[in-house]
Amino acid sequence: MNKDFNIQEELKLLPDKPGVYLMHGENDEIIYVGKAKILKNRVKSYFVNTPHSAHITVMISQITRFEYVVCDSEYEALLLENNLIKKHKPKYNVLLKDDKGFPYIKVTTNEDYPRVMMVRKVRKDGATYFGPYHSVQTINSTLDALKSILPLRLCNKKIRPDGNDRVCLNYHIGLCPGICAGKIKYEEYMKTVSMVLSFLSGNTKEIEQKLREKMLACAADLNFEMAAVYRKRLETLEVFKESQKITSVNDADYDMIAVGQNGVDAVLQIFFIRAGNVSGREYFTFPGGGDLYPEEITVSFIKQFYGENQLIPPRIYTKTLLPDEERTGIEEMLSNIRGKKCEIATPMRGEKLKLAQMVEQNANIVLQNAQIAGLEGRNVENLKTLDRLRQVLQLQKMPLIIEAYDISNLGSSEINASMVVFRSGTASKKDYKLFKIKSLDIQNDYASMEEVLTRRFTRLKEGSHGFTDVPDVIFIDGGIGQVRAAQKALANIDTDIAMLPVFGMEKDDRHRTKSIIIPEDDDNYTEYELKKDPELWRFVGSVQNEAHRFAIEYNRKLTKKRYRKSILDDIPGVGEKRKLAIYKHFGSLTAIKNATCEEIASVPGIGKAAAGVIYNHINGNAQRREP
Repeated sequence: MNKDFNIQEELKLLPDKPGVYLMHGENDEIIYVGKAKILKNRVKSYFVNTPHSAHITVMISQITRFEYVVCDSEYEALLLENNLIKKHKPKYNVLLKDDKGFPYIKVTTNEDYPRVMMVRKVRKDGATYFGPYHSVQTINSTLDALKSILPLRLCNKKIRPDGNDRVCLNYHIGLCPGICAGKIKYEEYMKTVSMVLSFLSGNTKEIEQKLREKMLACAADLNFEMAAVYRKRLETLEVFKESQKITSVNDADYDMIAVGQNGVDAVLQIFFIRAGNVSGREYFTFPGGGDLYPEEITVSFIKQFYGENQLIPPRIYTKTLLPDEERTGIEEMLSNIRGKKCEIATPMRGEKLKLAQMVEQNANIVLQNAQIAGLEGRNVENLKTLDRLRQVLQLQKMPLIIEAYDISNLGSSEINASMVVFRSGTASKKDYKLFKIKSLDIQNDYASMEEVLTRRFTRLKEGSHGFTDVPDVIFIDGGIGQVRAAQKALANIDTDIAMLPVFGMEKDDRHRTKSIIIPEDDDNYTEYELKKDPELWRFVGSVQNEAHRFAIEYNRKLTKKRYRKSILDDIPGVGEKRKLAIYKHFGSLTAIKNATCEEIASVPGIGKAAAGVIYNHINGNAQRREP
């Protein structure tokens, strides 16, 4: 407590000017930062009988002193407030903690030979920006389409007007026009740049027409190789049109914002409307924000989100009506950042009101899912990853319970499997299960997976303790073969269990998670590459790694138990590592007993000398055991 600070006396000294005020707590830490059109009126309102949200009421009870900074204008106060909130992150301000910065597409029209790329910041550098896009995966698919349809240079090397450099691999595979080597004239290159800008603005008809004209012209000149290139680009364009909606900011574009609350938490949902379509959407969570006024959350969000130089649309609609004082100040700030007018409004009727209600409904759905998942007041962020997984796998419901399976073996011995469980995106180790394969004495991952799934879901059908939960998703470590084995096992139990969704987790040649195998029907499967979806890649990788870790740990225990008292004990120079290597190489005790000295020497890490000692020991022991 600051005994030297008399709040009532200090309130009398407050000026009739705009500015920023900072509230200090018990340990003199800054607990709240706010801005005011008139400091005297705003700061005094905290210490009189003015209605406040429960959140602010608690904050007021902890104020020990305040300070303030006088500004020349309300706009200047708004900018200072935003900077101080970012710097101090006060406990009682609404903080945009999960603002990761949306990706944008940048066309470097400020360069002589423009390029196209993904960026996280919009800068006033003369380049042309498109976005924001709601995911990196969306941007990557857009850039991939551009490379195939309208290739521009991918490198940042300095291009000389009389370019005579050697072409790179990108030119040979059709992803670069070879401007550095003079393979395309500057005028033609700039026509492609113009088409790229048109493409990103949502105009694909003109591009399609020009590509078709070039294809026909090449065919008429009997240049069938180039005609095939243009035909391929037309096919790529057609696929892209079906799967994506391009985003840009023009006068018809706007964002729609609404807040959902459940008494505990709050979620703000934003829809990005570009060229008349919902091009993307995102939500932001505010744990413990259930007792805040919706306008408090909305105002704080707009200041922090768009204050980070986001590509600001000409209009931002909010479901909640904002106080005029706040609205006009924010409009001035965003208009200055944008360089053009930006309006903030609340729709009262018509289609925009219906959209605002839909955005609010989506925010409430996020909260309902969090409640089902048991995440209120905790990591609601997990739901973003699970919702992304739901979209990719085209599931009807949120995958709140995930089971993942992996097979581990040591040659043809110690074959076992793991079942790990993720609840609401978090590993639930109390639900993990281990299986020792009973029906096989040879290595067969497909048959092993079929046995494990049969045993697990037969016990579900029987109502066995610990097996009664029905998973929303089943992940199998492996590719199409493993997925088919799992589907076969489920189909043999009953029709309801056969309907459970099964997907594969495939690894690359470096044993890292690469993709999800998605069944389309009985015979067709698609592969979803995860490298373009980093957040989902990280999550699926953690599921696959956990299933593998649990399986391999059990396998090691079984193996150690098996050879702890074995024929290889007490051999000079043969320790635990060499014993494990021998068992892993031969797979069984019988195979070790029947091995020749040369075969033992072929085991990595053994060598001829040690092999002779091991062979003599095994055969000597065998002779001593004979009657």
